[in-house]
Amino acid sequence: MMTDLRPNPRGGRHRAACDLCRHKKIKCDNEKPACETCRLAGVPCIITQPAVSEKKSVTEQLAEAQRRIHELEDRITPQPSIRLHIRDSTNFDEAMEIFKWHLSCAGPLSLTSPQKEAFFSIIHDRTGHLFDLDAFAARVGRAYNTTQSTRSTRALVPKWPDGELMRRCIEQYADQHLYSVFPIAEPSRLNALLNEYDSSGLCEREHTVARAFLVAFTAFMTQIHRHLPAFTQAEPDCYIIAALTLLPHLILEPRNIEALQAVLIMAQYITPTGQTESGQLLLSVAIRALYNLGAHRNDPTPANTEHHTHLRALFWACYAMDKEMSIRSSQPPLINDSDCDLDLPPNYIHSTSTHQFIDRPLSGDILLYPSDLRMSLLKSKIYTHLLSPAAKILPEHRKLESIRYLDHELAELKLSFPIHFQPDPVAYLRPDYKVHDFSLRGMNIHLEYYYCLRVIHEASIVSSMTYPGAGPETGRAEPLASSVELYYHAVRSTLLYFVRVEGLVQAPTVWIHAQFILSSVMALFWNMLHTPSANTFHSDLQLLERVRRLFRRLCENCWEGAPLPPLFIFEGFLTMLVNLLNTALSRSK
Repeated sequence: MMTDLRPNPRGGRHRAACDLCRHKKIKCDNEKPACETCRLAGVPCIITQPAVSEKKSVTEQLAEAQRRIHELEDRITPQPSIRLHIRDSTNFDEAMEIFKWHLSCAGPLSLTSPQKEAFFSIIHDRTGHLFDLDAFAARVGRAYNTTQSTRSTRALVPKWPDGELMRRCIEQYADQHLYSVFPIAEPSRLNALLNEYDSSGLCEREHTVARAFLVAFTAFMTQIHRHLPAFTQAEPDCYIIAALTLLPHLILEPRNIEALQAVLIMAQYITPTGQTESGQLLLSVAIRALYNLGAHRNDPTPANTEHHTHLRALFWACYAMDKEMSIRSSQPPLINDSDCDLDLPPNYIHSTSTHQFIDRPLSGDILLYPSDLRMSLLKSKIYTHLLSPAAKILPEHRKLESIRYLDHELAELKLSFPIHFQPDPVAYLRPDYKVHDFSLRGMNIHLEYYYCLRVIHEASIVSSMTYPGAGPETGRAEPLASSVELYYHAVRSTLLYFVRVEGLVQAPTVWIHAQFILSSVMALFWNMLHTPSANTFHSDLQLLERVRRLFRRLCENCWEGAPLPPLFIFEGFLTMLVNLLNTALSRSK
């Protein structure tokens, strides 16, 4: 049915073509009740006229366009009221999800492990029980809710710290020379930046970047110094959420040092909370900015000459994080060594110094980092020569060459430390073994040494595909006996060392070492299940029990007054493993 024709509001003859003819771009004969085109097509003949609109002036059209632009900007710009999700490990359900993720990277429970089915099978054969993580989570959850029913869950919402708190954080960072360990900001630049921020002397874009950096910096400082009276009322988790709302602006600043620092701080803050994947995403943004600023090279460009030394310090902070994440996940690193100059900073403290291990006042003239940078270089080689896809398809003799080469490099690194601070690969077999290093840096170096030793020699076991229970009939070569021995020495030494440095274990940051502990626990547990008659079974069982009691004590002495869920979960998991092993021992008799 045709519509009535109306006058053309702009004058002249009105276009009367029907919708179908206009769509086909052909002349319409305007016949009624239907034109020839519509009649042959068997469709209604309809003419749709454009809406009548008043003609607007150029000024009115410009104002309307500007209003529309602001409306679209409001839609895509994160507002402080937007709540970004950050996993809070003081919440039991969140902590359990993080725990399961770390467990999925631990030995036979790894998502890519060819041993998973065999692992579940041998548990059932030896104990008569199923290894059901969901049932475990439900059981521990009920126990936690029963014993900690009065514990309240925090509400994490974005909050912006005031200028006075920011200034106290800057003073703490400078006075304690924390740049030596965490080179995340140039001390000489911090006060000037805060003054510019407070005086509104920055343009809108610069102000947003400065705000993101100062808020992230405040979150980081109040988190690592949460016990100091000056920071007890701070809410670092809420500050980091606020800083994250500005992340889209930081991503659009590919050559801004403050933006780079803000993103790196976010990565360093979030990763120790157990959110490794989120930390990797943030780190990838920071690394791209490093490349854009030329920090991966020793030769400064004209644009960054003034800040190049600091940029190189930032590069090494990112490099250490990247290689640690790579070796833990067996995923390719983000930084390719062949693209970078890998000369260590000239003010990086020599590894023979006890400063690596003993807590003492820091100096603004040296760089330490949370662990030894040479360990990071070795981790990169371990991935390239043993864990990468290219390494896995090499002939057996080439893999053995790599294992020997990397083992020698690790031994040389250990010998470079002062004799009383050298990690001992057979500490478990020495009852007189004492812990001389009482610093978090020393703890990190020891645990990373044992982890690297284990990964190197695990490659021999994985390469041969000869696991406990297999034999020569599989047609595979046996793993090196020395590798198997060193592998289990490293596993035991990791757990023994962890127990002996109990005073350095901090409940809120237990996730930092979670994979070291869980992977060692799982390796020892599986080996014990296979050979319950071994002469090491009782001592290994005692070691697992000692680790379990450590988490029990941490629960009882938690600085927050009530055990954090991660501690409760770890203790419950170790209790389950110890009970299964006792059952296997009883059945074997």
